[in-house]
Amino acid sequence: MGITTAQGESQGFEQLFERKRKRRESHNVVERRRREFINERIDELYTLMDGSAENKPSRGHILKLTVDYLRDLQAQSIKQQYRLQELEARLASPNH
Repeated sequence: MGITTAQGESQGFEQLFERKRKRRESHNVVERRRREFINERIDELYTLMDGSAENKPSRGHILKLTVDYLRDLQAQSIKQQYRLQELEARLASPNH
């Protein structure tokens, strides 16, 4: 006795549903790992920014603090480069 058309369709739907369920579960695991990785890096940034465990700001605020800090460092570096060039020019001049 063979499988009837209705039984075959039912098994086909079940297999399709099972494949979609497995794909969704796999995607959920990958997405959870991605979010965990991002959150760990944001926590690390907050720690590097000398953040205390009390009253931890939102992730967006942590990123803003980090960007502000990096911009300040960049500005300091530029100022120091100009100052170094200025001092080197003074040393190179015969009237220093």
